[in-house]
Amino acid sequence: MLSSKEKISKAVQLLLSSPPGEVDDVFNDIRGIVNDDDALQEQIESVLAESNMQQFLVVDVPEKEGSKVLLTPYNQVDGARYLDPNTRTVFGFDHLRRTASEPQEAEGEEADSERPHEELRGLLQKELDSYVEGHYPEGAVSVFCHEGSVVSCIVSNRFSPNNYWNGSWRAVWSFNPETKQLNGSTKVRVHYFEDGNVQLDTQSDFAADVPEPLDPAGAARRVAKLIRGYEAEFQQGINDGYRQLADKTFKGLRRALPVTCSKVDWENIANYKLGGEIVKAEQ
Repeated sequence: MLSSKEKISKAVQLLLSSPPGEVDDVFNDIRGIVNDDDALQEQIESVLAESNMQQFLVVDVPEKEGSKVLLTPYNQVDGARYLDPNTRTVFGFDHLRRTASEPQEAEGEEADSERPHEELRGLLQKELDSYVEGHYPEGAVSVFCHEGSVVSCIVSNRFSPNNYWNGSWRAVWSFNPETKQLNGSTKVRVHYFEDGNVQLDTQSDFAADVPEPLDPAGAARRVAKLIRGYEAEFQQGINDGYRQLADKTFKGLRRALPVTCSKVDWENIANYKLGGEIVKAEQ
């Protein structure tokens, strides 16, 4: 029989691969499997931290009304402390309870204002705020200075468990002002689970050179324009793929309807056989 630690080490991988919006459900299932809350709590927090940063969890910055920031590897200061560059606030975060606390003003290396390219970061934040507001009804974006680059993280979640689906859009865009190179990765994951289990999990990577001249304001506008163009292209590619499935692929697999030209009521399939037997008996 597996020990509690062995059960946890195997079960936590389920947590990291859980569909968007379903981490709590998977966590509760893990609790039932492990049946040892003390042992689970010892090991699970680091996994929850990885999951929250992987999903770009949106957090209200404590004591900064109306300010939100994403939890990502790019603004992790140390351990469970994160930076909001827009308010220059460093705060702690409890990944198990999902609560932010102990806000402090960022100082020294923690403060983005002390880092190169802070002006560009702030300008790009404004450009992408406008873009996300216009294209993602429930989206959020945070821009950080990280290892010499300006990194933009975008997330938009739509959760509708009562209708048996959840989905997320996540994108990371890294612009290096020295090399003028923009690299991006966009991921979409959707889970539909009514009477089945169907998932869409797709990713696309992009790379482009940002043409000169590049003053901070001009660079922010050009980077934002490239991001808008590439994400629109990615979205259109997904739409075209689904049209291809509906128009050609699925039609090639089977009939759209049975020869009776009516849908089969699988819930009452026994009635079809009974009806046929009655017809034969009457003949």
